[in-house]
Amino acid sequence: MTDTVIKNERYLSERTIREKGLMHEFAVVGTHPVCGYLTALGSPLFPSVDAVSGAFQNLWFVCEAEDHDLDEVRKAIAFCKKNHAKLLCIVLLSNIPSSDVIEKYAEMELLTAMDGSLGGLRKTLGEYDNACLLFFDRIFSAESDCLNLAEIAREAEDYRRVSVTQDMANRYVSALYISDAVVAAYTVSKYGKAGNAYNASSFYLSAYQLRSEIYTMLARHGVTLEVSGETAEPQYAALSNGKLRSLGYENCCDFSDALRYTLLHHLERFSIQTDRIRDGYSGKLNTLRTIEKDMLREIDRICRKHDIKYFISYGTMLGAVRHGGFIPWDDDVDVEMLRPEFEKFRKIAPKELNERFSYESHTNRNGYHYFFDRITAKDTYFASKYSDGYEMHKGISIDIFVADNVPADPKAAYRFWKGLMRKRMLMNVRWKNTARHGKAYLLSKLLLPILRLKSMDGYSRSYEKAVRKYEHKNTGWVMPASSDHKYRGTFPIETFSEVIPYRFDDVDTFIPVGYKDFLTAWYTENYMDMLPLAEQNPFHDYYRLDLGSHIAPESEVHFDYTGELK
Repeated sequence: MTDTVIKNERYLSERTIREKGLMHEFAVVGTHPVCGYLTALGSPLFPSVDAVSGAFQNLWFVCEAEDHDLDEVRKAIAFCKKNHAKLLCIVLLSNIPSSDVIEKYAEMELLTAMDGSLGGLRKTLGEYDNACLLFFDRIFSAESDCLNLAEIAREAEDYRRVSVTQDMANRYVSALYISDAVVAAYTVSKYGKAGNAYNASSFYLSAYQLRSEIYTMLARHGVTLEVSGETAEPQYAALSNGKLRSLGYENCCDFSDALRYTLLHHLERFSIQTDRIRDGYSGKLNTLRTIEKDMLREIDRICRKHDIKYFISYGTMLGAVRHGGFIPWDDDVDVEMLRPEFEKFRKIAPKELNERFSYESHTNRNGYHYFFDRITAKDTYFASKYSDGYEMHKGISIDIFVADNVPADPKAAYRFWKGLMRKRMLMNVRWKNTARHGKAYLLSKLLLPILRLKSMDGYSRSYEKAVRKYEHKNTGWVMPASSDHKYRGTFPIETFSEVIPYRFDDVDTFIPVGYKDFLTAWYTENYMDMLPLAEQNPFHDYYRLDLGSHIAPESEVHFDYTGELK
């Protein structure tokens, strides 16, 4: 787990640096472990200024507040003067003076408060007019534990509790997540003004809030919160990073996620999986999956009975191959069929389905206008950020996708796909009945009054006619579910024409014989590799999830710590 957490820390900073365009050349001088993170994108690292080889326009000098060598600082300044380079002096803080007055130290206040250890450094840097000073708050990461997470994790393991004392509520501290530290250095190095000092700090909170957040993460695993002691006068030992934010700096992730990632390193013996720590479904994810598997069994039953070939697809296929079931952070099930098989299923399924489920399709003319059909669990409600913007029935569902015939010529197939996407964009504007955000805002706003002249049922029929254009032509090529906004290419029909039995968790189902080619095209040739922790999040951003009558009856009703039914 340590390697996984460290890789995720590096991934977060690298992703942010690339997204914000902060890449530039520099060299790092220092021996502290944080230097390894600062050079993760390929910049050279030297143990001392004397060891620096080559000329650089930016030099990062890393030292500790309580233990720095002013002679090395002077050498760094001399090197920068010789090469007309900008100097970024990064000072690592292990302790910030406590105060009962100042809530957050600004840069000059910090320099004054720590003048005993920083006075010489401040004076020496003043000799060079192209230098910036950057304070790193107390760093927490998989390899640095200023928040005492190891101690909290041991208490949770041994005693199944997280202890807090009431005086912690008035002890305010700040800390710097390692990924944020790297981004802060890149930001100041590129945009910082010479002669200025900046504070890099991620979060400001009380010790009580910190431990309460950890308790929230672990409560579903039987960990309790134990409160004792008495309140005390406020004490502040925190930095203000407002000046750094004025340069456009933002945290790589929110505090809860940064804490969760770091805590994982200390919980290796606690049998808590990453997806269980971040359960975005109020404790109902397992029951949601159980309902979806019941629907998958029903689809499988109908298809076997009527000799209809189907296969699990997309994330469900990947989950079966890589995990033997659900991807740990996934929340839905997708199945797919070739067009002839689907048309048989569409005719039979509404009559054959168990009474607990319903068949959703635009052919029902009941306000359903997705680009695929669905099997939905009656008496459930599942509204996501996406679906909440549309008028339709919102229940726990399985999506039924169709692989349709497309031209054999790749360029013609791509043009066909683009045409479908344009139709979908217009349908979405009409369905949502409001202009799109982004580049298409003005165009969609102008078109909306015209689009309203046609019913949504008419658009759905028109779209299905378009997607079935090559249905009766033996092109030999198909496009898996044109519902995807990103073009992933086409496949020989042989990829999906035969299916093989495959186990999905405890459900007997099927995958296509060409599943490896499909997964490679959809998820790259590294589809068996796990995503970084930061990407292991549910796809659907849900607003409301009701399980209705699908909760298994029990003699005793159980609740989790948020008051949700288990």
